[in-house]
Amino acid sequence: MPAQPVILAALIMFFATLVQSIVGFGSGLISVPLIIPLLGMGSTQAIIAFTGLVTSIGMIWRYRSDMQFQHIWRIILASLIAIPIGVRIPELVPRDTALFALGVIILAYVLYVSSGLHMPHLHNRWGYLIGSFGGLLQGAFNTAGPPYVMFATSQRWPPFEFKGNIQTIFFVSGLFVVLAHWQIGNYGGDAVQIIAILIPARLLGLWLGGKVDRYIQPEPFRKVVLVMLALIGLNLIF
Repeated sequence: MPAQPVILAALIMFFATLVQSIVGFGSGLISVPLIIPLLGMGSTQAIIAFTGLVTSIGMIWRYRSDMQFQHIWRIILASLIAIPIGVRIPELVPRDTALFALGVIILAYVLYVSSGLHMPHLHNRWGYLIGSFGGLLQGAFNTAGPPYVMFATSQRWPPFEFKGNIQTIFFVSGLFVVLAHWQIGNYGGDAVQIIAILIPARLLGLWLGGKVDRYIQPEPFRKVVLVMLALIGLNLIF
């Protein structure tokens, strides 16, 4: 594969990981729609899933004392059942249709967050439905963030518990996504070489995010990220 698209993918991955390290999520929403045109549909999902484990491990370690497994096990269980179905979606759905659907998901999430609406408190049993939807999105697009973040918002988790819980969900479900991609042969060819290049970009974004997290005001930064996501979503749709 030519070097230029891989270098661009590494820069995108660095920024996406920086965002996730600061706000707790958003890596997939940013990286997937921008990297798919560079690397292709199938390989992008597999590569982002594998390198995403690096980010999740780092953030789980950072917030390990705040994670509450009893609040998230239902989401994890349901997502693991749905992931193998989601992984097959890019094979069954035309690329333009899949990207359009991803754009709609991203815009719907941006509209929800920017509307100022507050989710009502959801019982933990809702985790089964949230996990099923998130597992489909995780397997298909590596973008399970929207349903998980909406559920977490409804629970009013403190910031560190929010990040610890969300990253634990991402890690466990991401590990099963990697296994599913491996079973269908998506780690052949150039994938391993690209992963070896993107992992340092992930680590750099994770490290820098941990350093600047305390100096960045979360609300202005969140608004910038939402504007970027809106532009990405519109680009995918139109």
